[in-house]
Amino acid sequence: MLSFIKALGVGFQPAELVEAKEPLDNPGRGWYRIYTYRLEEESWEEPVRYPGESLALTLFNVGACKDEDFSRAVLDRIDQMLERFEMLGFDLILRICYDTEGKGMVREPSLFSQVKKHVAQLAPLLKKHANHIYVYQGLLVGSWGEMHESKFLLPQYLKELTEAFLRETEGKIKLSIRKPVQYRIAFSEGQERMRLGFFNDGMLGSGTHLGTFAPETAGRGNWKEPWSQEEEVKFMAPFIDEVPYGGEVLLPPMPLAPETILETLRILRVSYLNSTHDAALLEEWKQKSYAGTTFFAYVGERLGYRFLIRNIQGKWGKNMELTVTIENSGFGSCYENTEIVILGRADEHASPVTLGTLNGNLKDLHGGKTGAYSGTFSTESFALRDKGAQLQILALLRRKSDGRTLRFAQQETDRGLLLGCFHK
Repeated sequence: MLSFIKALGVGFQPAELVEAKEPLDNPGRGWYRIYTYRLEEESWEEPVRYPGESLALTLFNVGACKDEDFSRAVLDRIDQMLERFEMLGFDLILRICYDTEGKGMVREPSLFSQVKKHVAQLAPLLKKHANHIYVYQGLLVGSWGEMHESKFLLPQYLKELTEAFLRETEGKIKLSIRKPVQYRIAFSEGQERMRLGFFNDGMLGSGTHLGTFAPETAGRGNWKEPWSQEEEVKFMAPFIDEVPYGGEVLLPPMPLAPETILETLRILRVSYLNSTHDAALLEEWKQKSYAGTTFFAYVGERLGYRFLIRNIQGKWGKNMELTVTIENSGFGSCYENTEIVILGRADEHASPVTLGTLNGNLKDLHGGKTGAYSGTFSTESFALRDKGAQLQILALLRRKSDGRTLRFAQQETDRGLLLGCFHK
Protein backbone atom coordinates (compact mmCIF):
# COMPACT_ATOMS: atom_id res chain seq x y z
CA MET A 1 0.00 0.00 0.00
CA LEU A 2 1.35 3.42 -0.92
CA SER A 3 1.55 5.98 1.85
CA PHE A 4 0.92 9.70 2.15
CA ILE A 5 3.04 11.37 4.84
CA LYS A 6 3.06 15.05 5.87
CA ALA A 7 5.73 16.76 7.92
CA LEU A 8 6.59 20.44 8.45
CA GLY A 9 4.04 21.44 5.85
CA VAL A 10 5.64 19.22 3.22
CA GLY A 11 3.68 16.25 1.95
CA PHE A 12 4.73 13.26 -0.10
CA GLN A 13 2.51 11.88 -2.84
CA PRO A 14 3.63 8.49 -4.16
CA ALA A 15 3.40 7.94 -7.89
CA GLU A 16 0.92 5.49 -9.38
CA LEU A 17 3.22 2.88 -10.83
CA VAL A 18 2.17 0.81 -13.84
CA GLU A 19 3.85 -2.47 -14.78
CA ALA A 20 5.68 -2.28 -18.10
CA LYS A 21 4.22 -4.26 -20.99
CA GLU A 22 7.21 -4.05 -23.31
CA PRO A 23 10.17 -6.45 -22.91
CA LEU A 24 12.99 -5.30 -20.65
CA ASP A 25 16.40 -5.49 -22.27
CA ASN A 26 18.20 -5.87 -18.94
CA PRO A 27 21.67 -7.45 -18.94
CA GLY A 28 22.72 -10.57 -17.08
CA ARG A 29 19.54 -12.54 -17.64
CA GLY A 30 17.12 -13.82 -20.29
CA TRP A 31 17.30 -15.65 -23.59
CA TYR A 32 20.47 -16.55 -25.42
CA ARG A 33 21.48 -18.34 -28.61
CA ILE A 34 24.61 -20.37 -29.37
CA TYR A 35 27.51 -19.34 -31.59
CA THR A 36 29.85 -22.26 -32.30
CA TYR A 37 33.40 -21.71 -33.56
CA ARG A 38 35.98 -24.28 -34.63
CA LEU A 39 39.67 -23.43 -34.70
CA GLU A 40 40.20 -25.11 -38.07
CA GLU A 41 37.56 -22.97 -39.83
CA GLU A 42 39.02 -20.09 -41.83
CA SER A 43 36.12 -17.68 -41.22
CA TRP A 44 33.83 -17.34 -38.21
CA GLU A 45 30.20 -16.25 -38.03
CA GLU A 46 29.75 -12.68 -36.94
CA PRO A 47 27.58 -12.26 -33.82
CA VAL A 48 24.18 -10.59 -34.14
CA ARG A 49 22.35 -8.84 -31.32
CA TYR A 50 18.70 -9.96 -31.48
CA PRO A 51 15.99 -7.88 -29.74
CA GLY A 52 15.54 -8.88 -26.14
CA GLU A 53 18.73 -10.97 -25.98
CA SER A 54 21.64 -9.57 -23.98
CA LEU A 55 23.32 -12.95 -23.49
CA ALA A 56 25.16 -15.14 -25.98
CA LEU A 57 26.66 -18.60 -25.54
CA THR A 58 30.00 -18.59 -27.33
CA LEU A 59 31.24 -22.15 -27.80
CA PHE A 60 34.80 -22.60 -29.01
CA ASN A 61 35.79 -26.06 -30.27
CA VAL A 62 39.54 -26.38 -29.59
CA GLY A 63 39.76 -30.08 -30.43
CA ALA A 64 42.28 -29.32 -33.19
CA CYS A 65 44.77 -28.55 -30.41
CA LYS A 66 43.86 -31.46 -28.16
CA ASP A 67 47.41 -32.83 -27.81
CA GLU A 68 49.38 -29.60 -28.05
CA ASP A 69 49.60 -26.28 -26.27
CA PHE A 70 47.51 -23.39 -27.56
CA SER A 71 49.53 -21.12 -29.82
CA ARG A 72 49.52 -17.35 -29.40
CA ALA A 73 47.57 -17.13 -32.67
CA VAL A 74 44.83 -19.41 -31.31
CA LEU A 75 44.45 -17.41 -28.10
CA ASP A 76 44.47 -14.13 -30.03
CA ARG A 77 41.74 -15.38 -32.36
CA ILE A 78 39.46 -16.30 -29.45
CA ASP A 79 40.29 -12.96 -27.81
CA GLN A 80 39.29 -11.01 -30.92
CA MET A 81 35.95 -12.83 -31.23
CA LEU A 82 35.11 -12.21 -27.57
CA GLU A 83 35.77 -8.51 -28.14
CA ARG A 84 33.27 -8.47 -31.01
CA PHE A 85 30.56 -9.85 -28.71
CA GLU A 86 31.42 -7.29 -26.07
CA MET A 87 31.19 -4.42 -28.56
CA LEU A 88 27.57 -5.45 -29.18
CA GLY A 89 26.81 -5.26 -25.46
CA PHE A 90 26.60 -9.00 -24.77
CA ASP A 91 27.29 -10.70 -21.48
CA LEU A 92 28.84 -14.05 -22.36
CA ILE A 93 28.01 -17.61 -21.44
CA LEU A 94 31.37 -19.08 -22.39
CA ARG A 95 32.15 -22.72 -23.12
CA ILE A 96 35.48 -23.94 -24.49
CA CYS A 97 35.64 -27.63 -25.28
CA TYR A 98 37.26 -30.32 -27.42
CA ASP A 99 34.10 -31.73 -29.01
CA THR A 100 30.89 -30.43 -30.59
CA GLU A 101 29.79 -33.66 -32.29
CA GLY A 102 29.05 -35.99 -29.38
CA LYS A 103 32.45 -37.71 -29.52
CA GLY A 104 33.98 -36.53 -26.27
CA MET A 105 35.94 -39.69 -25.52
CA VAL A 106 37.94 -39.53 -28.76
CA ARG A 107 38.20 -35.76 -29.26
CA GLU A 108 39.74 -34.82 -25.91
CA PRO A 109 43.48 -34.95 -25.07
CA SER A 110 45.28 -38.22 -24.40
CA LEU A 111 46.78 -36.91 -21.18
CA PHE A 112 45.10 -35.18 -18.26
CA SER A 113 48.17 -32.97 -17.88
CA GLN A 114 47.34 -31.39 -21.26
CA VAL A 115 43.81 -30.48 -20.11
CA LYS A 116 45.27 -28.76 -17.05
CA LYS A 117 47.80 -26.95 -19.23
CA HIS A 118 44.99 -25.68 -21.44
CA VAL A 119 43.13 -24.36 -18.38
CA ALA A 120 46.26 -22.49 -17.31
CA GLN A 121 46.72 -21.05 -20.82
CA LEU A 122 43.11 -19.86 -21.01
CA ALA A 123 43.10 -18.23 -17.57
CA PRO A 124 44.74 -14.88 -18.55
CA LEU A 125 42.31 -14.54 -21.47
CA LEU A 126 39.33 -15.22 -19.23
CA LYS A 127 40.51 -12.72 -16.64
CA LYS A 128 40.91 -10.09 -19.36
CA HIS A 129 37.23 -10.49 -20.27
CA ALA A 130 35.97 -11.13 -16.73
CA ASN A 131 33.60 -8.12 -16.70
CA HIS A 132 31.73 -9.55 -19.69
CA ILE A 133 31.71 -13.27 -18.80
CA TYR A 134 28.34 -13.99 -17.24
CA VAL A 135 29.25 -17.61 -16.54
CA TYR A 136 31.76 -20.18 -17.79
CA GLN A 137 30.23 -23.61 -18.44
CA GLY A 138 32.03 -26.91 -18.06
CA LEU A 139 35.67 -27.89 -17.72
CA LEU A 140 36.57 -28.46 -21.40
CA VAL A 141 35.95 -32.21 -21.28
CA GLY A 142 33.12 -34.44 -22.51
CA SER A 143 30.78 -34.36 -25.49
CA TRP A 144 29.84 -30.75 -26.32
CA GLY A 145 31.77 -29.78 -23.19
CA GLU A 146 28.81 -30.97 -21.10
CA MET A 147 30.88 -33.17 -18.80
CA HIS A 148 29.60 -36.57 -19.92
CA GLU A 149 31.26 -39.24 -22.07
CA SER A 150 34.76 -38.36 -20.93
CA LYS A 151 37.69 -40.26 -19.46
CA PHE A 152 38.44 -37.30 -17.18
CA LEU A 153 35.38 -37.41 -14.93
CA LEU A 154 36.80 -39.61 -12.17
CA PRO A 155 36.85 -37.95 -8.72
CA GLN A 156 40.53 -37.01 -8.76
CA TYR A 157 40.25 -35.43 -12.21
CA LEU A 158 37.11 -33.45 -11.36
CA LYS A 159 38.66 -32.16 -8.16
CA GLU A 160 41.94 -31.16 -9.81
CA LEU A 161 40.26 -29.49 -12.79
CA THR A 162 37.80 -27.52 -10.65
CA GLU A 163 40.47 -26.34 -8.25
CA ALA A 164 42.85 -25.52 -11.12
CA PHE A 165 40.21 -23.43 -12.91
CA LEU A 166 39.25 -21.43 -9.82
CA ARG A 167 42.90 -20.98 -8.82
CA GLU A 168 44.15 -19.96 -12.26
CA THR A 169 41.29 -17.49 -12.81
CA GLU A 170 41.73 -16.12 -9.25
CA GLY A 171 38.02 -16.55 -8.55
CA LYS A 172 37.13 -13.81 -11.06
CA ILE A 173 35.05 -16.09 -13.30
CA LYS A 174 31.75 -17.73 -12.32
CA LEU A 175 32.11 -21.45 -13.08
CA SER A 176 29.20 -23.85 -13.69
CA ILE A 177 29.49 -27.63 -13.92
CA ARG A 178 26.80 -29.89 -15.33
CA LYS A 179 25.33 -31.69 -12.29
CA PRO A 180 25.35 -31.27 -8.52
CA VAL A 181 26.38 -34.92 -8.11
CA GLN A 182 29.60 -34.11 -10.00
CA TYR A 183 30.45 -31.63 -7.28
CA ARG A 184 29.88 -34.29 -4.62
CA ILE A 185 31.99 -36.79 -6.58
CA ALA A 186 34.87 -34.32 -6.55
CA PHE A 187 34.60 -32.95 -3.02
CA SER A 188 34.07 -34.66 0.31
CA GLU A 189 31.10 -34.01 2.57
CA GLY A 190 31.92 -31.32 5.09
CA GLN A 191 34.72 -29.86 2.98
CA GLU A 192 34.76 -26.09 2.55
CA ARG A 193 32.37 -25.26 -0.29
CA MET A 194 33.89 -24.25 -3.62
CA ARG A 195 32.41 -21.15 -5.30
CA LEU A 196 30.76 -22.55 -8.41
CA GLY A 197 27.33 -23.37 -9.81
CA PHE A 198 25.55 -25.68 -12.22
CA PHE A 199 23.94 -25.64 -15.67
CA ASN A 200 21.09 -27.83 -16.89
CA ASP A 201 20.71 -28.67 -20.59
CA GLY A 202 18.00 -31.24 -19.89
CA MET A 203 15.30 -29.10 -18.23
CA LEU A 204 11.79 -30.62 -18.49
CA GLY A 205 13.10 -33.35 -20.85
CA SER A 206 12.11 -36.09 -18.41
CA GLY A 207 11.15 -36.52 -14.78
CA THR A 208 14.85 -36.46 -13.91
CA HIS A 209 15.78 -33.71 -16.40
CA LEU A 210 17.67 -36.33 -18.43
CA GLY A 211 19.63 -37.66 -15.48
CA THR A 212 20.35 -34.32 -13.84
CA PHE A 213 18.45 -35.59 -10.80
CA ALA A 214 17.49 -39.02 -9.50
CA PRO A 215 13.81 -40.14 -9.65
CA GLU A 216 11.53 -38.37 -7.18
CA THR A 217 11.29 -41.58 -5.16
CA ALA A 218 14.98 -41.26 -4.29
CA GLY A 219 16.05 -39.67 -1.04
CA ARG A 220 19.24 -37.91 -0.06
CA GLY A 221 21.05 -41.21 -0.35
CA ASN A 222 24.80 -41.56 -0.74
CA TRP A 223 26.89 -38.38 -0.97
CA LYS A 224 28.32 -39.40 -4.33
CA GLU A 225 25.01 -40.42 -5.94
CA PRO A 226 22.29 -38.28 -7.59
CA TRP A 227 19.45 -37.17 -5.32
CA SER A 228 15.82 -36.36 -6.11
CA GLN A 229 15.07 -32.91 -7.52
CA GLU A 230 13.69 -31.76 -4.17
CA GLU A 231 16.87 -32.77 -2.36
CA GLU A 232 19.15 -31.45 -5.09
CA VAL A 233 17.40 -28.07 -5.07
CA LYS A 234 18.12 -27.76 -1.34
CA PHE A 235 21.73 -28.73 -1.97
CA MET A 236 22.14 -26.30 -4.88
CA ALA A 237 20.50 -23.28 -3.21
CA PRO A 238 23.66 -21.65 -1.77
CA PHE A 239 25.51 -22.27 -5.05
CA ILE A 240 22.73 -20.69 -7.13
CA ASP A 241 22.82 -17.63 -4.87
CA GLU A 242 26.31 -16.94 -6.23
CA VAL A 243 26.31 -18.36 -9.79
CA PRO A 244 23.36 -18.16 -12.24
CA TYR A 245 21.47 -21.34 -13.11
CA GLY A 246 20.15 -22.00 -16.61
CA GLY A 247 20.54 -23.98 -19.82
CA GLU A 248 18.03 -25.53 -22.21
CA VAL A 249 14.42 -26.68 -21.97
CA LEU A 250 13.41 -29.85 -23.83
CA LEU A 251 10.05 -31.18 -24.98
CA PRO A 252 8.71 -33.22 -22.04
CA PRO A 253 7.47 -36.79 -22.60
CA MET A 254 3.97 -35.72 -21.47
CA PRO A 255 2.45 -32.21 -21.83
CA LEU A 256 2.89 -30.01 -18.77
CA ALA A 257 0.50 -27.29 -17.60
CA PRO A 258 1.93 -23.75 -17.77
CA GLU A 259 1.71 -23.45 -14.00
CA THR A 260 3.76 -26.62 -13.56
CA ILE A 261 6.46 -25.32 -15.89
CA LEU A 262 6.56 -21.95 -14.13
CA GLU A 263 6.81 -23.62 -10.73
CA THR A 264 9.74 -25.71 -11.95
CA LEU A 265 11.54 -22.64 -13.28
CA ARG A 266 10.89 -20.84 -9.98
CA ILE A 267 12.14 -23.74 -7.89
CA LEU A 268 15.30 -24.01 -9.98
CA ARG A 269 15.68 -20.20 -9.95
CA VAL A 270 16.42 -20.13 -13.67
CA SER A 271 18.17 -17.03 -15.01
CA TYR A 272 18.93 -17.93 -18.64
CA LEU A 273 17.56 -20.22 -21.36
CA ASN A 274 18.39 -21.09 -24.97
CA SER A 275 16.00 -19.19 -27.24
CA THR A 276 16.19 -21.72 -30.12
CA HIS A 277 16.24 -25.15 -28.46
CA ASP A 278 14.12 -27.18 -28.04
CA ALA A 279 12.48 -25.59 -31.10
CA ALA A 280 9.30 -27.69 -30.88
CA LEU A 281 8.66 -26.79 -27.25
CA LEU A 282 9.51 -23.12 -27.68
CA GLU A 283 7.18 -22.88 -30.68
CA GLU A 284 4.38 -24.23 -28.46
CA TRP A 285 5.17 -21.52 -25.94
CA LYS A 286 5.08 -18.83 -28.64
CA GLN A 287 1.63 -19.99 -29.78
CA LYS A 288 0.17 -20.29 -26.28
CA SER A 289 -1.59 -17.27 -24.80
CA TYR A 290 -0.90 -16.61 -21.14
CA ALA A 291 -1.58 -13.66 -18.80
CA GLY A 292 -2.20 -11.22 -21.64
CA THR A 293 0.85 -12.21 -23.67
CA THR A 294 2.44 -15.40 -25.00
CA PHE A 295 3.79 -18.01 -22.64
CA PHE A 296 7.21 -17.61 -24.29
CA ALA A 297 7.21 -13.87 -23.54
CA TYR A 298 5.90 -14.42 -20.00
CA VAL A 299 8.71 -16.87 -19.22
CA GLY A 300 11.31 -14.67 -20.89
CA GLU A 301 10.43 -11.62 -18.81
CA ARG A 302 10.90 -13.62 -15.60
CA LEU A 303 14.22 -15.25 -16.35
CA GLY A 304 16.66 -13.99 -13.76
CA TYR A 305 15.64 -10.80 -11.94
CA ARG A 306 12.55 -8.61 -12.45
CA PHE A 307 12.30 -5.72 -9.99
CA LEU A 308 8.98 -4.10 -9.08
CA ILE A 309 8.46 -1.32 -6.54
CA ARG A 310 5.59 -2.28 -4.27
CA ASN A 311 5.62 0.45 -1.61
CA ILE A 312 7.04 3.97 -1.30
CA GLN A 313 7.26 6.05 1.88
CA GLY A 314 8.68 9.57 2.12
CA LYS A 315 9.24 11.92 5.06
CA TRP A 316 10.51 15.52 5.05
CA GLY A 317 12.30 17.05 8.02
CA LYS A 318 15.85 18.21 8.67
CA ASN A 319 16.63 15.53 6.10
CA MET A 320 14.57 13.73 3.52
CA GLU A 321 13.88 10.07 4.29
CA LEU A 322 12.82 7.46 1.77
CA THR A 323 11.90 3.81 2.15
CA VAL A 324 11.20 1.77 -0.95
CA THR A 325 9.93 -1.81 -0.91
CA ILE A 326 11.05 -3.84 -3.93
CA GLU A 327 9.89 -7.25 -5.08
CA ASN A 328 11.99 -9.50 -7.30
CA SER A 329 9.25 -11.19 -9.33
CA GLY A 330 11.76 -13.06 -11.48
CA PHE A 331 12.80 -16.69 -11.15
CA GLY A 332 16.43 -15.91 -10.30
CA SER A 333 18.74 -13.18 -9.09
CA CYS A 334 20.83 -10.24 -10.19
CA TYR A 335 24.37 -11.52 -9.77
CA GLU A 336 26.16 -8.19 -10.04
CA ASN A 337 26.40 -5.56 -7.30
CA THR A 338 23.52 -3.21 -8.08
CA GLU A 339 22.64 0.03 -6.31
CA ILE A 340 19.42 2.04 -6.17
CA VAL A 341 20.21 5.64 -7.15
CA ILE A 342 17.84 8.41 -6.02
CA LEU A 343 17.47 11.60 -8.07
CA GLY A 344 15.48 14.79 -7.57
CA ARG A 345 14.13 17.49 -9.91
CA ALA A 346 11.85 20.52 -9.60
CA ASP A 347 9.55 19.32 -12.37
CA GLU A 348 9.49 17.07 -15.43
CA HIS A 349 11.29 19.71 -17.51
CA ALA A 350 14.26 20.05 -15.14
CA SER A 351 17.37 17.91 -15.28
CA PRO A 352 17.46 15.55 -12.30
CA VAL A 353 20.18 15.85 -9.66
CA THR A 354 21.64 12.76 -8.02
CA LEU A 355 20.84 12.81 -4.30
CA GLY A 356 22.54 9.55 -3.32
CA THR A 357 21.76 5.86 -3.03
CA LEU A 358 19.54 3.75 -0.85
CA ASN A 359 21.14 1.32 1.56
CA GLY A 360 21.46 -2.27 0.39
CA ASN A 361 22.41 -4.23 -2.71
CA LEU A 362 19.87 -5.76 -5.10
CA LYS A 363 22.33 -8.59 -5.77
CA ASP A 364 21.04 -10.07 -2.51
CA LEU A 365 17.33 -9.92 -3.43
CA HIS A 366 16.69 -13.40 -4.81
CA GLY A 367 13.77 -14.52 -6.97
CA GLY A 368 10.38 -14.36 -5.27
CA LYS A 369 11.70 -12.25 -2.38
CA THR A 370 10.82 -8.73 -1.23
CA GLY A 371 13.07 -6.25 0.57
CA ALA A 372 12.85 -2.73 2.00
CA TYR A 373 15.59 -0.20 1.15
CA SER A 374 15.98 3.12 2.96
CA GLY A 375 18.06 6.24 2.72
CA THR A 376 18.45 9.70 4.24
CA PHE A 377 19.30 12.67 2.02
CA SER A 378 20.13 16.33 2.61
CA THR A 379 17.34 18.84 1.90
CA GLU A 380 19.60 21.88 1.74
CA SER A 381 19.45 22.16 -2.04
CA PHE A 382 15.65 21.84 -2.06
CA ALA A 383 14.26 24.05 0.70
CA LEU A 384 10.60 23.91 -0.48
CA ARG A 385 9.86 27.15 1.38
CA ASP A 386 7.32 28.61 -1.02
CA LYS A 387 3.80 27.33 -1.36
CA GLY A 388 3.51 25.19 -4.45
CA ALA A 389 7.21 24.27 -4.46
CA GLN A 390 7.86 20.62 -5.20
CA LEU A 391 10.57 18.02 -5.57
CA GLN A 392 9.99 15.02 -7.80
CA ILE A 393 11.84 11.89 -6.74
CA LEU A 394 13.09 9.34 -9.27
CA ALA A 395 15.02 6.10 -8.95
CA LEU A 396 17.24 4.16 -11.28
CA LEU A 397 19.22 0.96 -10.91
CA ARG A 398 22.93 0.98 -11.65
CA ARG A 399 25.26 -1.99 -12.05
CA LYS A 400 28.48 -1.17 -10.22
CA SER A 401 30.83 -3.22 -12.39
CA ASP A 402 30.30 -1.10 -15.50
CA GLY A 403 27.89 1.69 -14.48
CA ARG A 404 25.18 0.28 -16.76
CA THR A 405 21.61 1.31 -15.96
CA LEU A 406 19.06 -1.46 -15.37
CA ARG A 407 15.32 -1.04 -15.72
CA PHE A 408 12.53 -1.59 -13.27
CA ALA A 409 9.63 -3.64 -14.62
CA GLN A 410 7.44 -0.54 -14.43
CA GLN A 411 6.89 2.30 -16.86
CA GLU A 412 9.82 4.69 -16.55
CA THR A 413 10.55 8.17 -17.81
CA ASP A 414 13.67 8.80 -19.87
CA ARG A 415 15.48 9.77 -16.64
CA GLY A 416 14.40 6.92 -14.37
CA LEU A 417 11.31 5.68 -12.52
CA LEU A 418 9.20 8.42 -10.92
CA LEU A 419 8.58 7.42 -7.29
CA GLY A 420 6.55 10.39 -6.19
CA CYS A 421 6.65 14.06 -5.26
CA PHE A 422 7.35 16.13 -2.12
CA HIS A 423 5.34 19.35 -2.23
CA LYS A 424 4.73 22.41 -0.01
